[in-house]
Amino acid sequence: MKSVRSNNIKRFYTISLSYEKADTKIRGKFSFFPELVESFSVKINLLQDTKIFVLSTCNRTELYTLTENIESVINAFCQEIKVSPDEFKKYITIYKGNEAVTHFLRVSAGLESQILGDFEIISQVKTWFKRFKKYHTTNAFLERLVNTGIQTSKKIKSTTALSNGVTSMSYAAVHYILSNFTQLSDKRITLVGTGKIGKNTCENLLKHIEDPDVTLLNRTISKAEELAEIFNLKVRAYSDLHSQINESDIVIVATGSSKPIINKEDLVTRKPITLIDLSVPANVSVALKEYPHVTVLNVDDLSKIINNTFERRNKEIPKAESVVAEMLEEFSVWDENRKYVPIIHAFKSDLDRIKEYQIKTLKKDQINVSEEETELSDRLVQKITNRLADYLIKNPEKAEDTIGLFKEMFQLQVSKS
Repeated sequence: MKSVRSNNIKRFYTISLSYEKADTKIRGKFSFFPELVESFSVKINLLQDTKIFVLSTCNRTELYTLTENIESVINAFCQEIKVSPDEFKKYITIYKGNEAVTHFLRVSAGLESQILGDFEIISQVKTWFKRFKKYHTTNAFLERLVNTGIQTSKKIKSTTALSNGVTSMSYAAVHYILSNFTQLSDKRITLVGTGKIGKNTCENLLKHIEDPDVTLLNRTISKAEELAEIFNLKVRAYSDLHSQINESDIVIVATGSSKPIINKEDLVTRKPITLIDLSVPANVSVALKEYPHVTVLNVDDLSKIINNTFERRNKEIPKAESVVAEMLEEFSVWDENRKYVPIIHAFKSDLDRIKEYQIKTLKKDQINVSEEETELSDRLVQKITNRLADYLIKNPEKAEDTIGLFKEMFQLQVSKS
């Protein structure tokens, strides 16, 4: 008789396309946008036994999937973003099983980020997971995985110094400005895009620059106005984007456009200007680098500058990796114990059926059953069920025989997990 084994981790894959193999231009080509979630979810829900969520940030696009057919998932994804699967495969790394879980936990903790210890990544993980959960492409395994990632991130931040100093692209941009400009209160700074990264950039600007001259622009002006009210900043209509840029000394772009919003022909000023592009795909045309008075920096440029100044953070990596290993073990134990869920559910359902039958019999005999007695019987059913679950978990070597015995004794119909 074959032993019962959980196979969720064994069929879990991480498909990773990151800055390690692809520069900003390539990453931009394979970026996945929130507006694609619904249509991609339709494709995924047509695949057999497949669950998924996608994470797409400035330095990576990754697919976290439970599937028996990884090729079908890759083809569906490439069809959605309109790229060739063969070209996509040139830049990806595929992890499976424990390696896939480990990679996800490392990503969640900022160990795989361009800026080591990036604290913004776990917020992005949570946001992307919610988007896919809405369209029913996730399950209990993936939800537990995300929660484990959150716990891993929190534990590493509280027990190591991995996240000390510069830990996000938004702060990296501000750090660059602080390091390369003087008299910042006299500089005209424009921030285009007021989403999560834009908001964090605002916070860092105000934290490190005394009374900065900052103007916000956003396609939806009400969002810019809301942020401006919080930080007491100026707002300008998005239609004034090009005139505002030409009046600025520093422009930070943090939008989600699929193509550049600032191009060579848009810039007419001849005074020195720095354009910092925190977007992937690029929202600032690289052609602007041809102008001698223009400095253009993207996320790859920033990460190189910042990581060179924070190499001491590498000393914290072994501590962080030990936390990842610990959380992997905890997640593996949880997944292994999931194999007992069908028999436990079936046993509880049978006890509930017996309880309901007895209550109906008593009522038929005109014997009153109080609400307190009903609650007591519910607690008794749960207690007995918990005893079975606890026994199976603590005695895995006897689990197979125990499950067989309970199936025979109670004639249990156990569904597949």
